[in-house]
Amino acid sequence: MRKLQDRGLWALVGVTALMTLLVAAPAAAKTKQVTDGRDRPASVDIRSVTYRDGEFRAGVTVHVRDLQPTGRLVAFVGAPDSDVIYDATVWPRSDGTVGTRLELVTSQSRTPRSCPKMTATWSPDADTVEVSVPHTCLDFDAFLERHFMKVMTSDSGGQDAARGVEVGRGSSPGCATAREVRSLHRGEPKARVHALLDTDGRFGDGAAGGYSRIYRSCSGGKPWFVGYDGATDTLVSKGRVR
Repeated sequence: MRKLQDRGLWALVGVTALMTLLVAAPAAAKTKQVTDGRDRPASVDIRSVTYRDGEFRAGVTVHVRDLQPTGRLVAFVGAPDSDVIYDATVWPRSDGTVGTRLELVTSQSRTPRSCPKMTATWSPDADTVEVSVPHTCLDFDAFLERHFMKVMTSDSGGQDAARGVEVGRGSSPGCATAREVRSLHRGEPKARVHALLDTDGRFGDGAAGGYSRIYRSCSGGKPWFVGYDGATDTLVSKGRVR
């Protein structure tokens, strides 16, 4: 099987694109699948897209009819109801590798972003392309429990786009489960805690060099709390709010 690979950038697809498949391989992820009707005639034609929004990575799997080792694909990952979005662009190179580019796009600017741990594959024999980008590359100045995702492809002067959707992040967007809380360990940074809990919760209280945040319980009842060291923002305690 021909598979072109790249360990470069990914994030959100932008303007024009080609056939590709974006895949995130998270520990837990919400997924949504979108099918796309056949276009006749078409130099590039998306069949389906699987959007994945995991705890630590976002991505898509795109199936394209008769995928060629040419063209370009752009995936969009953005904040819902916002003009802030990341464009992840991928394309196959003649040497068998996959080119990647990640850009932060707003209504006023387009800024290249470095993302060394972004991955992408372009597989003409399987008519698919896979792309995955770490959430650490997708900085929205706030923890997002949902993302808007969309893909576009282009090749030989033709274009096609699949319907964009909102996808919840992780396995329980907006609330914490008992299993997720049990998985937390002393010393873990706050950013990792929020990723594992699928929410950033709300401020609880603070005193004597530390503070707490409160997280809604998915099962209802009293919420969870996590105590943090005020100097390092790392976990020092956890439990149910009494």
